[in-house]
Amino acid sequence: MNIDHPAFRAVIVAIFAFILAPIVVVIAASVSTTNYVSFPPSGFTLRWFVELVTIQIYVDALQYSFVVAVITTLISLAVGTWVALLLRSTQKGRALLQTLFLSPILLPEIALGIGLLQYFSMIGFVRGMIATILAHSIICTPYVIRSVAAVATRLKVSLEESALVLGARPLRVLRDVTIPLLKPGLIGGAVMAFLISFDNVTISMFLAAPGAITLPALLFNQAAESGLNTSLAAISALLVFFTIAVIVLMSWLVGLDKFFAATASSK
Repeated sequence: MNIDHPAFRAVIVAIFAFILAPIVVVIAASVSTTNYVSFPPSGFTLRWFVELVTIQIYVDALQYSFVVAVITTLISLAVGTWVALLLRSTQKGRALLQTLFLSPILLPEIALGIGLLQYFSMIGFVRGMIATILAHSIICTPYVIRSVAAVATRLKVSLEESALVLGARPLRVLRDVTIPLLKPGLIGGAVMAFLISFDNVTISMFLAAPGAITLPALLFNQAAESGLNTSLAAISALLVFFTIAVIVLMSWLVGLDKFFAATASSK
């Protein structure tokens, strides 16, 4: 079918509307004057957003989520960059290694969460921040590998070889030549790792502990126990705005067109 055909465009618009409709409903419900979710909203108020800062359980969960996401991002960047550079320099068995390192994203998160919970219990590892960070790093690192590898495969090895010939040590070549050239992939991978960790629900629920639960997992538990209310809709709306802001920042720093072009060219 011709992409310029009106019917094709109508189908695309319908698909986008179907995907975005729940987000629109949540945002609209977050400004309703009622304390229960209603659409269309009954009036307009920002009261629920203002009250969020006074609910300590949400503030604590937000801080916990942010700390976990930042540490997870740093670990994923370090491991993912090393693996991406390893894959670039490895020819024999490269496909096997790539499949091994990217396998966590192929597993259902609920199965991965149950497996990690059982494994941590077997080795006597308590649930909480460290267990959550390790689990998030497992699922976030493959995205960093994919992002960095997309840029690394397009780098000219001659630039690094020239620096070595001129007397630079390998670590300095990595710091002054390789890392700057990998900047688009590093930023893209960091953004994806942060968002995936920050928004994760399934694995975070399995590894949560009293006083150590991420905000998305807390919202899911409260919605399951007491149902939806306008406060939950307000927090969800803020998370949507936060995600959009991060993506806009990534576009400003790297350029989404350049990043996805690099990813596509590496396939």
